[in-house]
Amino acid sequence: MSSLRNAVARRPHKERSQPTSRAKWGLLEKHKDYSLRAADFNQKKKKLNILTQKTKEKNPDEFSFGMLSSKNGRQGKHGSRGDENRLSHEAVQLLKTQDSGYLRSVMQRTRREVERVGKEVGMDGVLRGRREGSANGRKVVFGEDGEPVRKRARVSGASMDLENEDGDIAPLQSTIKVSETRPADLAITTKSAPKVLSRKQAEKEKDRLAQLKADRKRRKRLAELRTNKLEVLKKRQKEILAAAEQLELQRAKMGGTIGGTDKHGVKFKVRERKR
Repeated sequence: MSSLRNAVARRPHKERSQPTSRAKWGLLEKHKDYSLRAADFNQKKKKLNILTQKTKEKNPDEFSFGMLSSKNGRQGKHGSRGDENRLSHEAVQLLKTQDSGYLRSVMQRTRREVERVGKEVGMDGVLRGRREGSANGRKVVFGEDGEPVRKRARVSGASMDLENEDGDIAPLQSTIKVSETRPADLAITTKSAPKVLSRKQAEKEKDRLAQLKADRKRRKRLAELRTNKLEVLKKRQKEILAAAEQLELQRAKMGGTIGGTDKHGVKFKVRERKR
């Protein structure tokens, strides 16, 4: 019987829609929509009852630190806020004076540090030049300006320049007469034959060269760090100077002593005495 009933085609179920005249009020509210709305209304009603009961039972002497930092009492009020805690014009000028003194002290400390690091960088350059000269197998003499001076050789008890006008090393034959030289002066020193090092000596020499290379790399890295630090300090010095000038400009504007003309018609600028 049920199979016959199910075999018969049924008219599809269709929910009742909102009438056209009430379309402006939105979708037609079903019972499930009403249930959700009623549950939300009852929940809010319970919360309001609980808050009302707490308000009635509130202790007037109750205190919490949240009362001091809370801004609920100022909500909804228009106009400027914080006027009661605003500093006076004289107090702001005093604070800016203290700020300028702090900037001057920082500027002096930075300038001393720049001088110290600059000297270290200069000493690194001098030592590097001396090491390069010693690596070439010749003695390099530096003058007062830090530049290497011309090399001079002593022949027959007198010093003579070894550089010609073009800056090249002049041969001894063109500057010294053979008849005026002694046999001892023309003696040619031959290099001694290289010695064959033992295995232990070779290892020591290898370790020594590796240590020299590591020291050279470390000195180069320290020199780069000092150079970078010097650049950073110079940049900081410029920034502090700009901040001090801007602060001085603000103080002058607040004091009315900038870009004006006194009663005698003399123009004056910042930090200048009125003539």
